[in-house]
Amino acid sequence: MRSGLLILAIITGYILLRGWPEQWHTILRIFVATSLLVAAFFFWGHCDRPTSTLAKPARKPRAFDYLSISLAVLLLECFFLIFLSVAPEKSERFAISIDEILQSSSNHEKGKSRIESQGMNEGSNGEDGSLVTSNWLFSGPGRRSLNKNKKVRPSNRPEVYLFPSTPNDARILLDRERFLRNFTLATYREESWLPLSLIPKTLLAKNKAINFKINSNRPKISYEISHQVKRGGPTLAITIPNLISIKQPSLRETSPDTFRLSPNTIRDKEYRYEATSIPFEFNDTLKIIPGTPPAPEYMELPDNPKLQGKIKTLAATFGAPTRESLLSLRRYLHENYRYSLDLAMPSEAEPIDSFLFETKTGYCTHFATATVLLARAMGIPARIAFGWSGGRYFSAPNLFVFRAREAHAWAEIYLKDRGWVIFETTPAVREEGSPSLAGINEISPYPANFGDDDEVIPKQDTTPLLKASFWIGSTLFILLIGALFIKRSPTPTSEHNLVSEVLPNSPNYLSAFRRASQAHGNPMPSGRTLRAHLESIAAPDFATDLLQYHYAVLYGDQPRNRLIEKKLLHQLRKWEKEAA
Repeated sequence: MRSGLLILAIITGYILLRGWPEQWHTILRIFVATSLLVAAFFFWGHCDRPTSTLAKPARKPRAFDYLSISLAVLLLECFFLIFLSVAPEKSERFAISIDEILQSSSNHEKGKSRIESQGMNEGSNGEDGSLVTSNWLFSGPGRRSLNKNKKVRPSNRPEVYLFPSTPNDARILLDRERFLRNFTLATYREESWLPLSLIPKTLLAKNKAINFKINSNRPKISYEISHQVKRGGPTLAITIPNLISIKQPSLRETSPDTFRLSPNTIRDKEYRYEATSIPFEFNDTLKIIPGTPPAPEYMELPDNPKLQGKIKTLAATFGAPTRESLLSLRRYLHENYRYSLDLAMPSEAEPIDSFLFETKTGYCTHFATATVLLARAMGIPARIAFGWSGGRYFSAPNLFVFRAREAHAWAEIYLKDRGWVIFETTPAVREEGSPSLAGINEISPYPANFGDDDEVIPKQDTTPLLKASFWIGSTLFILLIGALFIKRSPTPTSEHNLVSEVLPNSPNYLSAFRRASQAHGNPMPSGRTLRAHLESIAAPDFATDLLQYHYAVLYGDQPRNRLIEKKLLHQLRKWEKEAA
């Protein structure tokens, strides 16, 4: 009974420390878990022990013992709290770096074999070959490194379907450049973008929808999104920026405007959900007033002092943060920089330094990064966003299709009374994909599949593996629980057992004496006393001291003396070495 309650308390404490219930504060969960464990250990220690239990404590637990256990548990939880606050970012960077290396190598080999099999030479003569992935720009909300010299060949597979709710919603989308946001990043460090550190929080639906507060009188756009479940990681919500409502039972906000969807309950079924947004771009605003940064990271520049100085010098040429200065910045990038998916930056160069001041060639990630850093140097909070832009409209099914080659990155600036505003500076003519209209007789790819002709991903049936894992895990768990409750049969009590329970354990010096005597060829038989054995062998010089101390402790009232025993152990080891 007591062991079962202790196991239940440990499991409950583990669940609490894992983050459930999510609405509780971290400190509250730690306090409840610690209190529960201390109470469980107290109950476990004071319950009547079964007669078959062999282990017996020397004394009953005291209040100080329970206090020590509670402090130890609290210190352990504090360690985990600190560790989980510091380690994930570094661990994620390392894991993502390894993953990118492996994926890059794997994708390169797949792309090369695919090109050779189709008789195509495009991208195969480069130094680094072509980079072919399902989504050429990003694969998740983690670290996003700036590309230096990879030749990118975007896939043509459909990735996102957008269904406007009404014809008016479709007209609004057709009259403007379309953006679908997947996640945002805030910190540029070590040639990469990183997400803003944020304590994840769960958003729960009210009346079947999760609502967000946005101050704007602009027209709302209602729509429905359909996309696949992301393989190998959590699936993030895809929405038009400035989301005001989404029909989902819950969302997990892992960083600003980055929402993790709940696991799909239907295996191999795509996500499909309704949402409402108010798109707002730089072209829609007439006056620029920088807002107070929501976080200091939105004003950070690269750590490199030399690069930081060059960015500030260039930003100063555009003047104070006004609409005109931002238009000058966009015009400067359009007129002086070239868009290309084939990069040739030096491997040792800092990519944004090379893009801004040397090669002046790059694609959307480089344009967006340069825009964010220059805007920050001008005094405007800014961040980078990843998603899709463009889309092909099919009028008959009232559908926008966004393909992998339309994956896009853009800058967003933070303005007073406006919030985050899209500030697009990538040239309109780009290879990533631009807004387009389907022909009258063109057939929509929906709802056939999410695949394309040049990339076939075989599906593996993992049901047998999952079932086997479930049954193996269940069996091991039942065996573990059963082993804790199985009582050992009581060992028959013998005279030897009674004596062993009364006599103290053999002291270290006596064990050392037996080993040394064995080394000299005089093993000490069981049952022979120390005095009798010393009389039967050539005793060492310290034998008298050993004998006197042993009998004084064993039969007299003299307490054990650590210093004397340490000296005896030293002499016994020396005597043992003499035998060698």
